[in-house]
Amino acid sequence: METVAAIMSRRLVAIRSDCDLSVAVSTFLRSALRHLVVVDPDRTVRGILSADQVLVALGRTNRCRVGDQALSAPSGVRADDDVRVAAEAMLDQMVEAIPVTDDTGRVVGIVTWSDLVAHAAGRELRRS
Repeated sequence: METVAAIMSRRLVAIRSDCDLSVAVSTFLRSALRHLVVVDPDRTVRGILSADQVLVALGRTNRCRVGDQALSAPSGVRADDDVRVAAEAMLDQMVEAIPVTDDTGRVVGIVTWSDLVAHAAGRELRRS
């Protein structure tokens, strides 16, 4: 059994839900990531924000807060879950990234479609 821990990215960047989308743009540019974990001011996970969502939002809306654009928090998986559990959860929820949580619910990683495709191909992703 291959576990989620073997394929997840431990490099996370979180952004507060009350930030302006311009902060998200800057964060994406600085981090070279495609997904940010969105947290409320009390540090609970609000959702996942993709770079694509930000680009679309900036082109069509006057809702300028990160929390207005983040997808609802998909139910996460645990690091010791089988990779298939993560794939099934992502398919069931139709999301391109899912948080990986520890026993306390704290986010410790993220699994993306790229991680799953690399795993299926028997390759490791190059992380910058």
